[in-house]
Amino acid sequence: MIYSVDITTPTGTALTALQRTLVNVTSGLVYHVEFHWPSGCAGLAGLAVFDGLFQVWPSSPGNFFASDNETIRFEDLYLKNEPPNNFQVYTYNLDDTYDHTISVRIGLVSNEAYIARFLPYYGYDYFLKLLEKLTEQKAEQAAEQVEQLKQSPFDWLIEQGLEVE
Repeated sequence: MIYSVDITTPTGTALTALQRTLVNVTSGLVYHVEFHWPSGCAGLAGLAVFDGLFQVWPSSPGNFFASDNETIRFEDLYLKNEPPNNFQVYTYNLDDTYDHTISVRIGLVSNEAYIARFLPYYGYDYFLKLLEKLTEQKAEQAAEQVEQLKQSPFDWLIEQGLEVE
């Protein structure tokens, strides 16, 4: 499945007043991600994607993707197996004249599809152990990011009392 959303961020949306957009997905494994900025954004509009308090893309806490007339696309293996079944996309737009629209596309497969496509020669028990390990790594990274987020534009998330998922 490919989930797609166009996010329009109004002029003057500062880093201290980020716009939040939910992208609803199912449980499964993210295998492909794309972000597209049309011509004219001039690097003034940016985004960061979160899973709860865990900053997923870009992976460096407090950083954003920003561009102009470019599609950033990459393969990834990110397990989304716990509710809520959505990603939060935080956007800004420093342009004082134009609203800007960024397209977000997320490719996600179910666990069974992952096994059939990527691990056909491994048993199901191996796959379950791999999922457990990925979940543990995600929890460890989330705890580290909470500390880093306290020094970033996203510190207000922690002040609101949101918990790491």
